Amino acid sequence: MKNILISGGAGYLGTELTKYLLTSHNVIIYDKFYFPWIKKNKKKIKNNNRLKFIKKNINEINLNDFKDVDIVCDLNGIPNDPASEIDPKYTWNTNFKGRLQFAKFAKKAGVKRYIFNSTCSVYGFNKETVYENSIKNPLSSYAKANLRAEKDIYKIRNKNFKVNILRNSTLFGFSNSLRLDLVINIFVFNLLKNKKINIDGNGDQFRPFISVLDVCKIYKKIIKDDKLPSFVTNIVSFNSNIKKLALKICSILKKDKKLIKINKSFKDHRSYIVQSNNFHKHFKNFEYSTLKSQVLDLKKNITKEKVKINSNTIRLKFYKKKLKSS
Repeated sequence: MKNILISGGAGYLGTELTKYLLTSHNVIIYDKFYFPWIKKNKKKIKNNNRLKFIKKNINEINLNDFKDVDIVCDLNGIPNDPASEIDPKYTWNTNFKGRLQFAKFAKKAGVKRYIFNSTCSVYGFNKETVYENSIKNPLSSYAKANLRAEKDIYKIRNKNFKVNILRNSTLFGFSNSLRLDLVINIFVFNLLKNKKINIDGNGDQFRPFISVLDVCKIYKKIIKDDKLPSFVTNIVSFNSNIKKLALKICSILKKDKKLIKINKSFKDHRSYIVQSNNFHKHFKNFEYSTLKSQVLDLKKNITKEKVKINSNTIRLKFYKKKLKSS
């Protein structure tokens, strides 16, 4: 049983990753708990006796926070492109400087492996299919700061401090700290609640996608295998243009495609198709969850949990309030 520290562990991915890893490991969540579900509901979580909290910002880090920690999963930072532009300086201080300092402290404390949660947004706009070594074209402060952080953190790797950079595709799937500012999640929510899907842009823009469940499986595989080397990899289940994705979701939920509304006046400059040359070297025969299973799970839990649009589910709303008041 390993001791895992998850920075940003109370967020969208972190909440589900924590529950997933608690089946076989001790977990410490390092977080300010702006999104407090996991802290408020600790007693409802299986194996909660293995779960501890450190309520801190990453800039408040010290070596004692890493005592007996074997592996760090770094999920920190401003989580998307729009929120990153509210205060670009804050984004750079958090997503680059803060995360780099966090990794350096982890290395100094004797942590054996550092798993860095990055993003396929580093590719920005590319007409060609992109791979790990393709030219990067980050368009936002979010993407630029993450790319700089992953480069500098990867430089400090060695045989005793392995670094794994995971460039996530656009995430989807239910979490108890749900985000409704992600394409598939908001499409499902809007079909259920508002009986329509709104597409910003003409719908021809491409995105890569992967479910939260699949990302949790990948983290668990990395944590389990001590022999895995350092590497940088894209993680992607499938690519789709937004219009076709909306049609698939309508089909899964048995909704009329006429409910899809396209806002061509909005210009979405991001478009990229992502594959990986590195993923299958390290994760042979990996089985992805299906879009259908995850969409139906979203439907069930959005209804069950009475999910609403607010500053908890729309991160842009949250950071507008937070950064204006700070």
